Amino acid sequence: MLSIPTTYDDKTKVWSGMKLESVYKNDTSVGKIIFKTMRNWPRNVCQISDTENVTVTYGQALTWATRVALYLKKSGYNHTDVIGISAKNSTYVMPVAVACLMNATPFHSVNPLLDGGTIKHLFNITKPKVVFCDAADYDKVHSATSEFQPIIITLTGHLDGIQKIEDLFEPSHAEMFYEPEPLQDEFQTVAILCSSGTTGLPKAVCVPNGVLIQDSMAINSELIYFVSASLDWITGLWAFVFSAVFGATRIITTSPFDPANFSRMVEKYKINYCIIPPEHISSLVDCPEATSERLASLRRLNYGGGLVTVATLKNIQSLCPNAIISSAYGMTEVGSIALNLGQVKLSAAGKPLPGKRIRIINEQGKNLGYHEIGEICVHTGRVWSGYYNNPEESHRVQDDEGWFHTGDMGYFDEDNYLYIVDRQKEVRKYKGLQYWPTEIENVIAELPDVVRVCVVGIYDEHYGDEAGALVVKRKGSDLSANDIIEHVAKRLLDTQKQIRAGVFFTDKMPANLNGKVMRKAAHDAFIALSKK
Repeated sequence: MLSIPTTYDDKTKVWSGMKLESVYKNDTSVGKIIFKTMRNWPRNVCQISDTENVTVTYGQALTWATRVALYLKKSGYNHTDVIGISAKNSTYVMPVAVACLMNATPFHSVNPLLDGGTIKHLFNITKPKVVFCDAADYDKVHSATSEFQPIIITLTGHLDGIQKIEDLFEPSHAEMFYEPEPLQDEFQTVAILCSSGTTGLPKAVCVPNGVLIQDSMAINSELIYFVSASLDWITGLWAFVFSAVFGATRIITTSPFDPANFSRMVEKYKINYCIIPPEHISSLVDCPEATSERLASLRRLNYGGGLVTVATLKNIQSLCPNAIISSAYGMTEVGSIALNLGQVKLSAAGKPLPGKRIRIINEQGKNLGYHEIGEICVHTGRVWSGYYNNPEESHRVQDDEGWFHTGDMGYFDEDNYLYIVDRQKEVRKYKGLQYWPTEIENVIAELPDVVRVCVVGIYDEHYGDEAGALVVKRKGSDLSANDIIEHVAKRLLDTQKQIRAGVFFTDKMPANLNGKVMRKAAHDAFIALSKK
C-alpha cells in the first residue's frame, strides 16, 4: 500500500512530513541554478508547444532568456522592480520567466482570461515596469495598466507600433560573458502569483527564492509531462520549475482543455505525468476518444482543487491502468501541503508532504488530536514573503511563530491522513447546529451518476441555513433529486445535515479559471433555478 512517511508528536500534537533538505544553500539564486542546468544540457528538449509546433532545447531557451535578461539589466530593472506576464502557455513565456529569475527581478503573472477589472486590480498592486502579453489581449492589458503605463511587449501575434518579444532576441557580444545576478538575501521574492480568489478579489502572493530550489524526489529528465495551469497559478509555477530547474520535458498548448485533444497529445508525446483539475478528469471519462490504449503511457495522474466522485475515480483508473492516481491539497501561499498518493483513502486530503508540519487548532488556539475538527495550520520551515504591499493581511494569515492559518477546517485520522471538512467561513448553522457543506458533498459524491456537486446554505429566517445541492449528473442518467435526498438521509443522521432546501441539476458547475468551484456563484445559480 502506497503511503507517505508521517510522524505524530503526541505531546505537541503536531503531524510532520519527512525532513526536507536541499543540496543548495538558501541564498543560491534559482536563476543561477536554471542557467547552469540549461548550459550543461543544451541539446535536451525542455518544452514542446503542441499548438505552435515548436520544440525548444535548453540551449535555445538559454539563448533567448539571456538576451531578455540583458535587456532587463540594460533598462535598469532589478530586484526592486516587477515584470508583468499575462499570457497563455505559449513558447516564449518560459524564457521570459527564466530571464526575470536570472536578473533577480520578480515576475507577476496574471491570467489573461480574467476580466479587465480584475487584471487592473492585480497589476495596480505591483505596478510592473514591463508587461509581456499576447497581442490578442493587448487592448485589455493596456487599459488595465493605463494608470502607470508600463512598456507592453507581445509574446504572440504582431501589432503595428508595438514592441514584440523577437525584438529582444538580437545577439550581442555581452551574452558570451553573461552571469545571472546575485540575490540580495535568501528570502528575496522571485515570483508573484494570484490567490485563488474564491472568497473575494485575488491577492498578489509573493513566492521567495527558497521555495523554488527544493529538491524533488519525483522529478527527473525522463519525465514528459502536461500541466494545464498557466504561470499565474501555483501548479503552473511548479510546472515551469519541473522543466527549468529539474530538466523534465513539458508539453504545452494554448488551446482550452479538450479531452479528445488531451488523449491525442498523451499518445503523440508519450506523456507520463500530468496534473489536471477535477472537471477535466470527469470530461475524460465521458470522452469516446479517451481510451486506455491512448493513455497507456501515463504513469502518474494528479489532481487538486476540488472533489472527484468515487465512480469517476474508478472509471479514470480503468482508462489509465498504468497510472497512480493521486490528489493534492495545497494553497498558493504555502504550496503543496498534503498528498493522497494512490487514493488509499478516497475522501482524504492526504498525508503531510516533506518539509511540512501541520496542527489542528480550536477557536482558542489549542492544538487538537486525532478526529478532532479545527482549523488547519501549516508550517513550511521557510520564511513567507507575504502578500505584496499588504502587511496587515499577511500578518492575519501567518502568526509570529510562522504558522500559516489556512482558514480550512479539518482533522487527522489514526493513520495520519488529513481530511478537509470545509472552509472556516463556509460553516453553516441550521437550528443553531453547525454543519460543513463539504461533508455533505462527499456523501452525495458517492452516488455513481454524480459528476460534480456543490452544497450551499439557503437562509430561512426561522431555522437558519438549510442545505441545498447543486449537482451535475452523468449524461443520460435518471438520477432524481429525491434519490440524492434519501441517500444523504441514510448516510448522515444529524438533522442539520439533511437536504432541506432541495436539489437542482445543472449542466455546468460555476468554477474559477483553475477549476475550483465558486460557492457563491453556485449559491446564486441554485437560487435562480429555484425560482424557475
